[in-house]
Amino acid sequence: MRRSNVTGPVVVIGDTLLDRDVEGVVTRLCPDSPVPVLDETTYVDRPGGAGLAAIFAAAQGAEVALVTALADDAGGARLSSLLAAAGVQLYALPLAGATPEKIRLRARGRVLLRHDRGGTPGKPGEPSEAVLRLIAEASAVLVSDYGRGVA
Repeated sequence: MRRSNVTGPVVVIGDTLLDRDVEGVVTRLCPDSPVPVLDETTYVDRPGGAGLAAIFAAAQGAEVALVTALADDAGGARLSSLLAAAGVQLYALPLAGATPEKIRLRARGRVLLRHDRGGTPGKPGEPSEAVLRLIAEASAVLVSDYGRGVA
């Protein structure tokens, strides 16, 4: 159904992860096991999952609201900061446990290892009346489901 008089934001609903790419240099093997040792030179954090979709929509000039679950931890705080800097309005549902993180260890542009944090998804909190109203007034709704329970 098309509603021509809707002027609300684009609402993105789903699971947001903290993606971190750690770039470094490998010049030696670990002495206690035959694996490369990565000496970190830089890292970049960015929202993944629904957070990335929200940032892409905001970059196109849309008013964007993101409904996602974030834990009360450093990863959740970092995501909040990155999303705000990109102009995304955040409607955070409480999340038991840790914010999911995907950490890629890279050398010379190649991924050596991906390290995941966050464990088994916790059950996100229930949406507030403000979130339900936001969805009802949205000009469009995008669902980004990574199987962590928000969508």
